[in-house]
Amino acid sequence: MPQGFFTVEQWKRPRGCKTSQWIPIFHLDSYQSLSKAIAALEKRGQPGLYRVMQTQRCIWTQKEGGKLRLHGSHASSCLAEIFEREGGRRPIEQARQERARTKANRAGK
Repeated sequence: MPQGFFTVEQWKRPRGCKTSQWIPIFHLDSYQSLSKAIAALEKRGQPGLYRVMQTQRCIWTQKEGGKLRLHGSHASSCLAEIFEREGGRRPIEQARQERARTKANRAGK
């Protein structure tokens, strides 16, 4: 389990800026773990796109049925673009279709 200093950042547009960027929202000291960083993020209860800097993980959170859902993935530069394009909603159906196509292509080889 990764341990160390963690910085949790949120993808958002600061006041007075025209473009979105990663904004640090909290830090955890060297006695914390990735699990504790994610638990602290869940406790905040705010939807958005987050990344945990020590391990380069992104956490996409959104409200579903009144409950905050967290979806973790490896950080990538295009994830923020997808977040902006989709208006903060995870494109679940598109992801399912892409996985089905990939699986079909593998089976056909």
